[in-house]
Amino acid sequence: MENVRIGIVGLGWWACDTHIPNILKVADAHVAALCSRNPNNIERGRKALGDRAEPLAFDDYEKLLASDAVDAVVICTPNHTHGQMTLAAVRAGKHVLVEKPLAFDPALCRTIASEAAERGVVVQVGVELRYSDVAQAMRRLVAEGAIGEPAVLRCDIWRQWGAPGAWRADENLSGGLFHELGVHYFDLLSFLVGRSPAWVAAAGGSKATGRDLDYAFATLGFDGGALASLGMCLFAAGGGNDVRVEVIGTAGRLRGEITGGSLTLIPRDGEPQDRSPRRTDEPVHGFPGSLESIASFVECVRSGSKPSADAAVGEMLCRACEAARRSVGAGGEKVPI
Repeated sequence: MENVRIGIVGLGWWACDTHIPNILKVADAHVAALCSRNPNNIERGRKALGDRAEPLAFDDYEKLLASDAVDAVVICTPNHTHGQMTLAAVRAGKHVLVEKPLAFDPALCRTIASEAAERGVVVQVGVELRYSDVAQAMRRLVAEGAIGEPAVLRCDIWRQWGAPGAWRADENLSGGLFHELGVHYFDLLSFLVGRSPAWVAAAGGSKATGRDLDYAFATLGFDGGALASLGMCLFAAGGGNDVRVEVIGTAGRLRGEITGGSLTLIPRDGEPQDRSPRRTDEPVHGFPGSLESIASFVECVRSGSKPSADAAVGEMLCRACEAARRSVGAGGEKVPI
């Protein structure tokens, strides 16, 4: 396959401000089609493409999936539609990059993974933080034994989102705090440990935004004894997009800032070392890792290789988010994943 011809389904801000600009930077890919029920969003997508070749336009994703002009799709629709749209794309023989979550139902995730393998198509979940330069560098250092055996991980996410709008206001459509936001950090923490979590215990509530949950703490437990803590708050005054994560091992500590690009290695018996992988101020569309995620997807489509964040990862994250939701409802009870 030469160029990967991509159709984008759903043309909100993330598709137009993140995916399209990043696809334009990938040499072996181009946007062949746009799909939205809203004509204004089609025009927004065309504007984001600039003077590139005129894409096909569809008002129904099934029409796009039937097109021979498309090899792969990027699904950027509301959360509750992801699972069925991804399965339909797989059955149409299209490769899929689907925004998180893959689905709300682990059984549907397993069906997607099975049918994708059967048909030889790529399914990648849009959890871009694991593809960021800082996360990749942290994972390499962990794998090399730079901090010994990982024991404790921590990530705190302080946002100031306010009241939800449109489909995000309905937990049945968004999936709630864990499927909408926590999924990114469950993935990041699991990626850094290098294994899937075995259980989760979570507690939280709603204080200021009208969401089902607008603050929560969750602890993930891994085989081997490692523990990871995730704190989230959606009414933190001055909350920005910083993603700070730490991994403490038996021989040292890693302290990373995904958005800022810095990484410090602190050996247990040595001086702190600057291991920051980012040395330029080149603009980033989306979060760090967004460009690398789409580039990896295109390469997997071209080569037939397996994505880092494949459908099996999506299924694990679905189980973890659902288990966290159940744990909150049970007052913080430990729930197997």
